[in-house]
Amino acid sequence: MSFFDVLNLLGGLALFLFGMNKMSDNLQAVAGNEMRRILKKITNTPFKGVLVGLGITAIIQSSSATSVMIIGLVNAGIMTLQQAVGVVMGANIGTTVTAQLIAFNIGEIAYLFVIVGVLGMLVKRSRKMEQWSQIILGFGLLFIGLSVMSHSVSGLKESQTAMNILSQAAEYPFYAILAGMLFTMVIQSSSAAVGIVIVLANAGLISFEGALYLVYGDNIGTTVTAWLAGLGANNTAKRVALVHSIFNLFGTVVFALLTYFGLYTVFVNRITPGDVFAGVNTARHIANAHTFFNVLNMLVMLPLAGLLAKIATKVIPKDPEDLISLGEPKHLNYHLINDSHLAIDQSLKEMREMLRLVRLGLYVSYEAFRDKNYKKQIRVSRIENAIDHLQREITRYLVAVNERTNAQAIIQKIPALLHSVNDIEKIGDFTEEVNRILNYQIPAQKNPLCSDFRAMIDELHNRVIEMLDLSIEYIEEFKPIYTFQIIELEGRINEMHRSLRSRIMGQIQNADCDPVGGLNTIDYIDAMELIADKLKNLVKAGTHGFIYSEDTLEPDEDDAPEVPAGKGN
Repeated sequence: MSFFDVLNLLGGLALFLFGMNKMSDNLQAVAGNEMRRILKKITNTPFKGVLVGLGITAIIQSSSATSVMIIGLVNAGIMTLQQAVGVVMGANIGTTVTAQLIAFNIGEIAYLFVIVGVLGMLVKRSRKMEQWSQIILGFGLLFIGLSVMSHSVSGLKESQTAMNILSQAAEYPFYAILAGMLFTMVIQSSSAAVGIVIVLANAGLISFEGALYLVYGDNIGTTVTAWLAGLGANNTAKRVALVHSIFNLFGTVVFALLTYFGLYTVFVNRITPGDVFAGVNTARHIANAHTFFNVLNMLVMLPLAGLLAKIATKVIPKDPEDLISLGEPKHLNYHLINDSHLAIDQSLKEMREMLRLVRLGLYVSYEAFRDKNYKKQIRVSRIENAIDHLQREITRYLVAVNERTNAQAIIQKIPALLHSVNDIEKIGDFTEEVNRILNYQIPAQKNPLCSDFRAMIDELHNRVIEMLDLSIEYIEEFKPIYTFQIIELEGRINEMHRSLRSRIMGQIQNADCDPVGGLNTIDYIDAMELIADKLKNLVKAGTHGFIYSEDTLEPDEDDAPEVPAGKGN
């Protein structure tokens, strides 16, 4: 490989990662909720996931591309790890049916996606149109990156040196698997690697057994694309790449042993016309061996899909990002709706999860400001999206409870609970506003923020975090002591807000401070005071047993919930 080949390889990788992130971020923004519903229906069991993965890969003829798409969906919070496991298994089977299906090379039409995406961004008649344009653009750039990487190493496919290495390594199972793995990792195409193996076997340069070992290595090597896609993704997306690797590693170990003892070679020879040991129909034997490797591996591993997900979670530990990537409900069990009292308890548990996400968002915003960490600040919008998703799911659940129940006590609670869920969602909005002030407005000002204003931000942050911690505890136990503590703390925050605001305005009027820094600090303390007000609303609603009252909840004019009448009305 020349210097320019290496440069193209790195440039292709850069395009690949950029396209991946562009597609993933905008998928979450524009299509997250609808895709969640569709994917939940079509991949709600591992076997259905296998069929989806098989179908997609059979059409686009690239298990690597399917894995990349899956990681993009998982990273965007649209697909769960459990759903992804089955799709990954199906993708491995789909890539083996090239000869049976008409395939088209997305890499060849990738520039069409780029053109459509750029035109859409230039026109952009709406925010949604701009987001879809960026999804299409990211999709095109992703495959252009893959194509550039593939072309930069295309010389290796015809390299006599590479073929000599493969043919020599094929005589030793371990080295054959390693050589197949490394070769596929470099050329980024297991289909091409398997094709080269077939050429070598047909030419009599390697034995049938040696060809199988190389094919097993090819299957491991193809997982490198998933790892590349996971570089900039969250931990849940990285686990998809790990599941892909575990699946192929397990299959390789099992089938390499079966091949070593002669069992798998005899099996393939019996189900395929011709005697491969006499050099008859070698290509078909290798193709069938590749297909059955993936099919049989899937049949063994499919019942263990849950275990695979658990292993991946153990190896790649949980990160706060896991909480925010999905925003999926943990407690909303629709089988419990007929027991309305229990269903209300489940809703309250989910509201507590919303508050935990709010706390995480506020804390991450502050950490990003304190540490000047860009990666942290961009996580806040993902957290806010998760909060919004939980609000919609809880609202849908409470409306379902309201429609099923005849209990007047429950019917009276539903409006206040909906109002409280709406309040928590508003706190999430305020948290995003806090992030914008701390990490966009303040860094953009001409002069650094003075130590006096930083101290105000630090103190108010600690107070509101304390109030959030108490509110999370309160929703769990509803102890009166938390009520008094939260209301008293909200009063102190209000007093701090008035005092600090007056003090900053005085400094600005007397030219004792940088006016832009002062105004940005005022924006911050205003947003934090609104968060405290909403938390007090939540506690007051709980104190009154979540019975709706204008006086107790102090709703905004545009916040009043509209609730369908229950059976008891």
